[in-house]
Amino acid sequence: MRICPLLPLVVWVLSYGSCTFSACAQKIPAIIDTDIGTFIDDSFALALALQMPEFDIRLIVTASHDTVGRARVAAKHLTLVGADHIPLGIGVATDNQTGPLFSWAADFDLSGYAGGVHKDGVKAMQEAIYACNGTPVALIEIGPHTNVRALLDRFPHVQQKVRVTVMGGSVVPGIRLPWGPVTPVNTTNEKEDPLSAQALVHAQWAEPPRFAPVETTIQVAIKGALWQELQQSKNFAVQVLLECYMHWWNESRTGSWITTGEANSLDPTRESAILWDAEAVHLAATTQWLTLTELNVDFDNWGHTVVSPDNSSSGRRAWFALNWTDQGLGPNLDGGRDSFLQHMISLLLASQSWSPAEFGSAPTPSEEVVHV
Repeated sequence: MRICPLLPLVVWVLSYGSCTFSACAQKIPAIIDTDIGTFIDDSFALALALQMPEFDIRLIVTASHDTVGRARVAAKHLTLVGADHIPLGIGVATDNQTGPLFSWAADFDLSGYAGGVHKDGVKAMQEAIYACNGTPVALIEIGPHTNVRALLDRFPHVQQKVRVTVMGGSVVPGIRLPWGPVTPVNTTNEKEDPLSAQALVHAQWAEPPRFAPVETTIQVAIKGALWQELQQSKNFAVQVLLECYMHWWNESRTGSWITTGEANSLDPTRESAILWDAEAVHLAATTQWLTLTELNVDFDNWGHTVVSPDNSSSGRRAWFALNWTDQGLGPNLDGGRDSFLQHMISLLLASQSWSPAEFGSAPTPSEEVVHV
């Protein structure tokens, strides 16, 4: 087992079924806060979340830069795969910067989105949380955390009703990313808005946040036979996902996007991009195949993860998935990472359509639904 060498740590291997956010017989109400449209892993994470039987997705909120454009990407994807009953929220826009996948959805008319588009996405988050009548809501943070800071500022009383899972953080040195940098790095979700990352980690959530950090997420890429299974699938939802991937790959290589280096390192006939956010979606439901390490953490003003001693007054307690378990699904799979990838492929290939969970369709918040 590889353990972060920085500090004495408390390490737990949590068993599947004992640490889901709600009882096994009950769906987990979830809100996904995403910067879909820039990196392709958000699209894969959304596709995975839609297929996970653990979740009742109550709301999808767009985060950072052009949040209306991101809503178009999400709305088109959800509409094509038959999940357009899920409401969308327009999160806090930070500027009008777009991403490589925006042009894929440029012709989508948000005014026709069946699930409704809420102009005040932060207010929609608060109302979706309260609509669950005390059942803790899984807030899945797979984008910069600007919406979370706004939620905490405007509605601080929601904290104890929410359990947060984050894609972000980097503490172990010496891991080289495919496009050059070496860890520890300030991951995009924290680098884009360090103050909001600090607010997230210092909030009094229902339990300490879980982080899917670079240490394990960098290993989440689909290759070889598993990738060929996806490429050969006739499942329409998979075909939509692969269409998004190819559009993203082609567009990323034609300009000076933040994704250009990553796209240039990939052969889409042989592999996916690194699917950082997919692990966070999985971790929001269960710790199966992952080893969680308890750390006392904060983020500096550039978004770097700062680890402090356990007795330090700085930082807050959080759980980091620093390692995959050695235990896999079977003798032909190399431990937890391979088992997770096989599990993800099985879910993506599932032919069943996604439908509202036992909570029923997410209620329309009392605010007016504004079609953009």
